[in-house]
Amino acid sequence: MNQPPDQLNLNIKLDDSVSLDKFIKCDSNRNSLEFLKSTLIEDSVSNLFYLWGLEGVGKSYLMQALHREFINRDMKTLHLSFDDNRITSPDIFKNLGTLEVLLIEKIDQLPQENDWEIALFSLINEALSSKTKIYLSSNLVSKDLKIELMDLKSRLSYFTAIEIPEITDEEKKEALSQSSKRKGIHLDEKTIDYIVSHTSRSLSDLLKLINELDIYSLKKKRKVTPSLVRELLQTKSDSLHR
Repeated sequence: MNQPPDQLNLNIKLDDSVSLDKFIKCDSNRNSLEFLKSTLIEDSVSNLFYLWGLEGVGKSYLMQALHREFINRDMKTLHLSFDDNRITSPDIFKNLGTLEVLLIEKIDQLPQENDWEIALFSLINEALSSKTKIYLSSNLVSKDLKIELMDLKSRLSYFTAIEIPEITDEEKKEALSQSSKRKGIHLDEKTIDYIVSHTSRSLSDLLKLINELDIYSLKKKRKVTPSLVRELLQTKSDSLHR
């Protein structure tokens, strides 16, 4: 069945660089990532999954990676996010239960209105009957969502929760080392320490910074050092305050 045009237009654009295999694995998140991979098989334990964890632990990356996996398998997939200001009506949830996979990010930003809650409740029911795989992501565990509709709260309890934990500073340093090596960038210990102590603690922001450093170092024709990192961060700060 074809997706309605408005829903197609809201599909999050795929990033070709993302992959479940590229996500940084460490002791803190290894079990969660292995379980997430197991949900890809047809006869997985459930079709309803709820990814949660603090801001910046990589949930959006993982949802993108899942999107890529299902598209590669030629499965009808729709990927939405509640931080998309184009999502203005609960009608967006109509006729989605016939999809094979539905991914919805930032469910904690679901508008606190009855019409939205009823629409999501109906969607989950439709998906349950059609065996659509649904992945939701949130900064909050489902029981802490501000939802008034008790039926929806009950339905969300059907979802298998997958916590994406925050990793330690030492693991962040290892993540930076792994990511930079894949890009052919040499980061010595002093540079890695500087990045971790002077930038966002978010894993996704740190990995994004590696891409920016790769481009910036090529542009400046210089090695990545604490001095170059400082210069890039100052350039970014200056551009934000213009």
